[in-house]
Amino acid sequence: MRRTFGSIIEAMGGKVIETNRGPRSRTVMPTEDGISIGGEIIHEAGTTRMGTSPRTSVLNEWCQAHDARNVFVADAGPFTTNAHKNATWTILALAMRTAEHIAEERKRGSL
Repeated sequence: MRRTFGSIIEAMGGKVIETNRGPRSRTVMPTEDGISIGGEIIHEAGTTRMGTSPRTSVLNEWCQAHDARNVFVADAGPFTTNAHKNATWTILALAMRTAEHIAEERKRGSL
């Protein structure tokens, strides 16, 4: 990615002023890209996609499993994409929203 962006900048007449950050710190096969290894920065997300259709997603809009009404996912699993930045605040907001929904459904006797 850094090499590609550097090539684009130079092709546009710009000058790259920062190069690679160096090798990964904890891996068997160091690379020159400076990207942290999986699990090191804990921004992993996805695998239990949230959506409106059981055909294309695992969870509904309340982070509730389409196929198991008593299963809710309150982490970054429902994200369909993930930005480079830490997802903690979004996880907390979705978890709070999910918890409030669970409480309302329990009051109604739906769960």
